[in-house]
Amino acid sequence: ATDGAIAQKLLTNVDGFESLDSLPEQPQRNVGCLYYTFEGPAPVEDPILVLNGIGEDAGTEKFPANNLCFPSVVNDGYAPEGYNLCSVTVLDDAMEIYKGRPEELDAAVRQQISKWFTGRRGEVMEEWELKKIFYIPRAQPGQLKGPFPANVNGGRAANTYREKTLPEGLFVCGDHMATATLNGALESGDNAGAMAAKAAANANKQAIAA
Repeated sequence: ATDGAIAQKLLTNVDGFESLDSLPEQPQRNVGCLYYTFEGPAPVEDPILVLNGIGEDAGTEKFPANNLCFPSVVNDGYAPEGYNLCSVTVLDDAMEIYKGRPEELDAAVRQQISKWFTGRRGEVMEEWELKKIFYIPRAQPGQLKGPFPANVNGGRAANTYREKTLPEGLFVCGDHMATATLNGALESGDNAGAMAAKAAANANKQAIAA
């Protein structure tokens, strides 16, 4: 259970998979995250991801925010009592535009997302407290381009890698084996766990039969 680049590197030590060392790596996506805290209820009280549906202008200097969520709606332990936490994701192109200008990025994000919650616009602009901006390199494998895109709903078989069957008892999981999301990572892990449990059960039956 690693990211795609590490999985590929580890598998080059497996007999028959040495050639993986010469294959191109799947491109990775970098992202930024801005975290805000604020007093009172969240504008969205459902545990959902709010997406930027603006289209061609998404990820530009004027509209840097790609999506946001309120983790404290999922688990109230993520914020002090009476407060909530907002996580805003900014993709790599917009992070590059604002490189070295965190205050301007904060201002642009507030301007954009305050329009998503018109009844709370003043709070977003004036009362939300920016806690920190994180830049996360290699946050996700590319979903659409490259030699091994992470866009397989349901996940790839955990006992294969790049369409080659792995040795018995070896399984690979990670978001690169399914879709480039937390859901994809969990789905891939579930697939690998199920295959590993099945392999162990079969081995146990064979041992008993012997």
